[in-house]
Amino acid sequence: MFGYDGHKGWLNYFAVLPQFQKSGYGKQFLEFGEKILFDKGYPKINLQIRADNKEAINFYKAVGYNEDEVISYGKRLIED
Repeated sequence: MFGYDGHKGWLNYFAVLPQFQKSGYGKQFLEFGEKILFDKGYPKINLQIRADNKEAINFYKAVGYNEDEVISYGKRLIED
């Protein structure tokens, strides 16, 4: 899901089914969403990845994303 918060684009819950991973679909979908945001003039895309999700981290690094120097905070309103 791609979105815009008034300052930058966001990528949330982006995934490809395991049987279709490493086939280029993720990169194609990502490029499609990036183009839409770019065409609208949005300057940046942010996303959050759990620190232990090494496969996702490696994917985003491979397609040109870099780690930002930020700290992400959250607050649970409903416990798991």
